[in-house]
Amino acid sequence: MNKVSSIELLRFISSLMVLVWHYQQFYLPYNFFSEVELFYNNKSNQPFYEYLSLLYLHGHNGVDFFFIISGYVFAYVYLIEKKITLGKDFFLNRFARLYPLHFLTLVLVLFLQLYSQKFFNNFLIHTNNDFFHFVLNLFFISGWGFENGPSFNGPIWSVSVEIIIYIFFFFAIIKSRGHTIIKSILFIFFFVLIRKSANLDFFTNQINFNQNIINCGILFFEGVLVFFLNKKISDRKIFTTLGLALLTLSLVGNFKILIFLPSILIIFLNFEIFFKNKLGVIFNFLGNLTYGLYLWHLPVQLILIILIKNNDINFTIIESNFFFIFYLTLVFILSIISYYFFEKKLRDRIRNKY
Repeated sequence: MNKVSSIELLRFISSLMVLVWHYQQFYLPYNFFSEVELFYNNKSNQPFYEYLSLLYLHGHNGVDFFFIISGYVFAYVYLIEKKITLGKDFFLNRFARLYPLHFLTLVLVLFLQLYSQKFFNNFLIHTNNDFFHFVLNLFFISGWGFENGPSFNGPIWSVSVEIIIYIFFFFAIIKSRGHTIIKSILFIFFFVLIRKSANLDFFTNQINFNQNIINCGILFFEGVLVFFLNKKISDRKIFTTLGLALLTLSLVGNFKILIFLPSILIIFLNFEIFFKNKLGVIFNFLGNLTYGLYLWHLPVQLILIILIKNNDINFTIIESNFFFIFYLTLVFILSIISYYFFEKKLRDRIRNKY
């Protein structure tokens, strides 16, 4: 099916948010070599802080955008084509899309962390890099609550969490078709009720784990709901008004992230015709890079930290605009090469073979 250019743009922006947010990992305490401590104020020592302060402060919400975008995309792909009915087909598609790059970056980070441990007697950025956590990462369950904290290629936790919601989606929405809107609303209410429950220990003692799973479930099915609203509301003025109303509601009083995100998704969708006609090719290209940007930026950070250390370069370089641009450029180039010469080729090969 044709890609939704507005969604591809939003995916790219989300990945860029995470890249900028994780720039802090060049600083203490994540990078124990560095003597440069991170601080936030109007004269923050992070590059381009005057222009990128929102991303430095709130870039972690890019992951939340991934969750709601996934819900929309899954509804768009699997509920319109209606070709996927077997669990094998559904999960093979997910495996072919996600696992090859995950495995490649996991092994690369393993060797980089072993190098750091051998020559510097310490791990970099994430410290839970033992055999147990490697197994969790290997089987894509590093965010399910068994972990002691971030490990290896840490950002993969969000994809790990989404896998649980994929299972909900397949059995409740794809396998048992009909009443999709009602079921999506029920799922949202179900996860919201759990989120508001005072006893999150009902599932596990790891509160953060529960919040991640619950937030992913809410946002994913909000994305499914937005898809059907977009499909059924033919009057664009009504759809636009809905997006603006939700945006206003999310900003009144305490900030409401679970209302803000669907409002942004709706607003972006209202520009779909313009985006597709004017910049569709560019946005689709950028959207293809998002998974690579997400998984390559931490290995790149590890490599750069090791190179700076081995060449006795002063770590104040991380405060320079040049280094920031170099970091982003390196991740972008690697993501382009990765998508066209590894991810896409291996994905198609797996799908065609099985």
